[in-house]
Amino acid sequence: MLNYLVIGLCLALLIAVIYFSIKPISMGIEARREINEIKVKQTDDNPNEINYSDENSLSDELLKLNDLKLKGILTEEEYKEAKKKLLS
Repeated sequence: MLNYLVIGLCLALLIAVIYFSIKPISMGIEARREINEIKVKQTDDNPNEINYSDENSLSDELLKLNDLKLKGILTEEEYKEAKKKLLS
């Protein structure tokens, strides 16, 4: 009889853990999906231009600087100075 009580209690705890963890897990999956959509999303004006995410990783910043240089917004000197600042 005690065995059934322990098994029942374990099952009740397992169901409670699953119940309380479903919402945070689904929120995490949704957030990851949104991040992936931002990384891959393309602009309507130029389908070849990728919108970079808001992450401040070094490679993303270097790509943004290169895009600005190619568009003529930054001069070669400004590009080199900004690149040097990022890499230091």
